[in-house]
Amino acid sequence: MAPYYQHAGMTIYHGDCRDILPSLEPVDLVLTDPPYGIGFKYESHNDSPEYYPVLMKNVVKQCQEIATMFMFWQGMLNADRWHEWFPKGFRILAACKGFVQYRPTTIQYAFDPVIAWGDFQGEPCTIRRDWHLQRLAPFGAGRPRINHPCPRPLQQVLYFASLVQADSILDPFMGSGTTLRAAKDLGRKAIGIEIEEKYCELAAKWLAQEVFDYA
Repeated sequence: MAPYYQHAGMTIYHGDCRDILPSLEPVDLVLTDPPYGIGFKYESHNDSPEYYPVLMKNVVKQCQEIATMFMFWQGMLNADRWHEWFPKGFRILAACKGFVQYRPTTIQYAFDPVIAWGDFQGEPCTIRRDWHLQRLAPFGAGRPRINHPCPRPLQQVLYFASLVQADSILDPFMGSGTTLRAAKDLGRKAIGIEIEEKYCELAAKWLAQEVFDYA
């Protein structure tokens, strides 16, 4: 399949990641924020809890065939089922929030879990820790609005991407392109796959900016 966008080490594919993943060359890191299977109303994706396990098992299996390190954002509502679609030995990184989005639960969720596993190499370092605090809301003061229903904050993705030595990064659920923008800012190559064409276009325009100040 021909790329939707390709420039300076950044590549975007428009389509279902399950159709595109088998054709990709190996990468170092899969860093992605997929749907959570919580019934969110996407335009073309079925986010039902019943469908989600099949999706995750297939995508995780395909990703493991081409990468050695993995970080998958997840929703807390599926915490009791992570062991069903992620391999034994995974650990949880905490994407903490300095704000709390109200949910209909007595205890509010103050962090997003990132399920990580793989061949993470490197010397011990106190700077690289298993949590990151996003102090402002995604659309806080000084932040640009991104035309996507659930964009991941760039500074948070930059932090987790910088934890490991990965020259190439893959995001099979690219969305608005935050992972690719982080890779570009870190001087790394990246591939993004997105089923919605309008988000492919949004990501391409974001990547076209040589310098991007998110703070």
